[in-house]
Amino acid sequence: MDWNKTKTIFIIVFSILNVFLYSLYLDRYTESKNTEVLSESSVEEKMSVDEITYPNLPENIVDKPYIRGETKVFTAKEAPKENVQVNIQGDKQLLVAYEKPVSLTGEAESAEALTSFVEENVHQGTSYELWEIDSEQNKAVFFQSFDDDVLYLSKDGKVTVYWNSEGNIIRYEQTMFTDIIENQEPKKLVTPIRAIHTLYQKNMLERETTIIKTELGYSVHVQVSDNRQMFVPTWHIQAELADGSRQDYFVNAVKDGVIELNKQQEEEQ
Repeated sequence: MDWNKTKTIFIIVFSILNVFLYSLYLDRYTESKNTEVLSESSVEEKMSVDEITYPNLPENIVDKPYIRGETKVFTAKEAPKENVQVNIQGDKQLLVAYEKPVSLTGEAESAEALTSFVEENVHQGTSYELWEIDSEQNKAVFFQSFDDDVLYLSKDGKVTVYWNSEGNIIRYEQTMFTDIIENQEPKKLVTPIRAIHTLYQKNMLERETTIIKTELGYSVHVQVSDNRQMFVPTWHIQAELADGSRQDYFVNAVKDGVIELNKQQEEEQ
């Protein structure tokens, strides 16, 4: 038996088999990509039919890491020194009541006046951003931020300011994270349009909805310990509905899943 010829035949056969298998792999890969593009295109077409629009989406998205922070333990020294009664609940919530209501600088209940009050009177007030003004309940809610990224709807990084019928501040409540640090490895983030598609495919976007805000921040991912929480990069998508009302949605920017922060907040309350 001529082993050299046999070996040559085996080499040729295996080479042909490898070429065939690689060709088959390329066909399957191309088919998969085409199917994926078709799927995204199909979602776009359906959204167009439902008149769902999203002008001015963010571009050039930069990778972001998970972050983690410690719940701050408050003492009376973090409160204003005059005209106040101070109470601390569970070491983690600072309650400050004014003996004489404090007038705002500027128009009462305006975003500028309330932000100025928090920045000037609340401990590290510049690290909080205004979230909403509730004129019916005479209160405004601020959430803590990290490098300009808001920690969305975090009960442990929050300032709530209350005022009376004359528009003067009567008290505020504060919780806070300290020692916020980044994990070492930045994560590749899903695109804003992909996050919107996720909401649509979950039947969360109504007809004639306009996306008016799409921004990145963080939301609580896991409770690492009693005093430490980890946050995941999160898309905050605000939509204006057909009736003129507004709705906030949150999508995990790493794993592309809907985060029902509004529902979690309602359950906590």
